[in-house]
Amino acid sequence: MPKRTLRALALPAAVAAACAVAVPTQAALAGGVAQAPQATKAAPAGGGFYGVWILKSWDINGRVLPCPVTLSLPPGAPPISCVEGEFLKLFRSGRYETNLPVFAREDAHRGVFVAIAFGGKAGNAIVFEDDGVQDEPRVYRMSLVRSGAKAPKSMVISTNMGIAGGGRSAIAMNFTRYTR
Repeated sequence: MPKRTLRALALPAAVAAACAVAVPTQAALAGGVAQAPQATKAAPAGGGFYGVWILKSWDINGRVLPCPVTLSLPPGAPPISCVEGEFLKLFRSGRYETNLPVFAREDAHRGVFVAIAFGGKAGNAIVFEDDGVQDEPRVYRMSLVRSGAKAPKSMVISTNMGIAGGGRSAIAMNFTRYTR
């Protein structure tokens, strides 16, 4: 097998293994958690998330903001924004490319990713590691919306984050599958 193929397979596998160890450990150390979810499948939805996804809107605490939009956040946080044609490409090789400012670190606009399916209600997660800044993986919740047995038509990548003064804020990116 060529070196490039081995590297493309090894890095996502290593990230998945690290997440499989780190996430349950972090959850158990957080207290009050009887048992953290365990990875049950290699990837959710049989890989239906591969392909090109177009960002259509942001959802901030239940408020949907269609693209194009710019929303200023408190000092220290970058603004949330999107314009027409912003995309996220997820390749079967475990690589991604994007022109989304929220994903770009050090202007790399590409990196590796791994999708993890947790059992039951825990759902799916997706982990991104940018080529520009390594050792800073970012983990999000991933939800795929299907219409029957066909490939997913939309994808939501979301997270919850702490806000100044306490409390939590739910932030989601709503994508639709690119079709010509």
